[in-house]
Amino acid sequence: MLTSVNLTGESLKLLNLRGLSEQQVGDFAALLDKANNQLEGSRSAKQVLTDMSSDELNLLQQATSLAKPIQIDSLSDEGATNLLAQPDKTGMVDLNNDGIVEIGIGRMVTFPPVNAPPSVHKAWDSATENMSEGDKMTLQLHMHIATYGIQMDGVPSKAALPPEQQWSPAGWQKLLAELKGALDFSVSMDGWTRTNLVRQDFFNKFENELSQRAG
Repeated sequence: MLTSVNLTGESLKLLNLRGLSEQQVGDFAALLDKANNQLEGSRSAKQVLTDMSSDELNLLQQATSLAKPIQIDSLSDEGATNLLAQPDKTGMVDLNNDGIVEIGIGRMVTFPPVNAPPSVHKAWDSATENMSEGDKMTLQLHMHIATYGIQMDGVPSKAALPPEQQWSPAGWQKLLAELKGALDFSVSMDGWTRTNLVRQDFFNKFENELSQRAG
């Protein structure tokens, strides 16, 4: 499969689901290689996109699952940069640290945040390993809101901590203490509902996984 060996297994799976042929996957991998080589120089993501042909932009649109053609002038720096990352979010950035990843003009809530250290991503993967996709997505939103608050008209309801502070042992311990306190209140009001049981199990597993990886 040409240069697609540079893509992760999860990225290959996503590209398959998005209808790319084997040739298109290889072309996309080569396009990313070329783009990232340019980014390592002095060129910005928008400049790299501007240099692409219409066929390359169409391929990028399909690979990133964008509904509309890429309009470079309408992109933020973050949105442009993340178009040149792998579909599984490897290499993506959150330049304004709001926990929402811009991909083109699209915006996606993601947890763990792309700017969290690898230990947090590994802890999340282990803690949610046997969880249904529905429960996992619900927890992702719950954890995102606990970390970043809710945005109203683009303004977050709480100030996000810098990643190195948020995901330090003191940072994640404080976050989990707040989450467990909120869980206790929910249980006092509603009892041990399925949602509360799922959250309790996840909080305990996530805390244990983070503790094992703290260094």
